[in-house]
Amino acid sequence: MNQETLLKIVKTWNLNPKTEYREFRCANCQRYTHKAWHHWLFKRRYKTPVHFCNKCEKDFRLNKIKTNKPGTPVDKSKFNLNKFSENIKVKLIKITNNWNTKAKPIYKIFTCDDCGINMYKAYHIWFTLKGILIEAHLCKKCGKGVNL
Repeated sequence: MNQETLLKIVKTWNLNPKTEYREFRCANCQRYTHKAWHHWLFKRRYKTPVHFCNKCEKDFRLNKIKTNKPGTPVDKSKFNLNKFSENIKVKLIKITNNWNTKAKPIYKIFTCDDCGINMYKAYHIWFTLKGILIEAHLCKKCGKGVNL
């Protein structure tokens, strides 16, 4: 799939260095959704799942998604992994090291990156690891102790 398009979309987001506990949205149209297409962005110092609703997935596959909004600058120093407890740091590193970013897109319910439980809300955690900006999602139980 087109990594450049995924990157352009992600760069339009207003990334929050504070952990958020919220529902999931389509990466493109920003509508809340409980099930989505999951893609991997692993380019230019980003490593994150990118989720599309069915309509935006169809547009993505047809190369119809156009990002006219300029990219939002990101100060990666605000996403320091050291702000988390040792337990959470170890968990996040283990999770991201085990991701298969070469996996084909799949349509599924959102799951916790740690325990795999289905969920509609999650801790959305942005952090940097070796200069790469990463987003992980943890359920309420696995995210216990995450600084909000």
